[in-house]
Amino acid sequence: MELKTILLAEDDPHIRRVSEVALRRHGFDVVSVSDGTEVLDALGQRSFDLVLLDGMMPSLDGVETCKRIKANPRTTAQRVIMLSARTQASDEQAGMAAGAMGYIRKPFNALTLGDEIRRLCL
Repeated sequence: MELKTILLAEDDPHIRRVSEVALRRHGFDVVSVSDGTEVLDALGQRSFDLVLLDGMMPSLDGVETCKRIKANPRTTAQRVIMLSARTQASDEQAGMAAGAMGYIRKPFNALTLGDEIRRLCL
């Protein structure tokens, strides 16, 4: 499956903009939202090749959002990668236990973000 459309969930407007630009430069179509509730709403409207989830968001954090995505029979196969400033091993383990296929730590390198995403999705 070709990786083309990404749903980006990031509550910080600056990081969201940097991420959008970096992902578009790598050839992705990007739809951005600012919290976990908006992620679930967007997934109810259309499909995405990948959801890129911030770990700390208002309403629903990344881990809880991932759990809800994976618990829904309609979205259980959805690819999810966490993108978080939480850098403890336990944070990464929680993301992976929730169903994420990868974990990218902030600050990330905007020049290589698309390559890292593709590597994790192989």
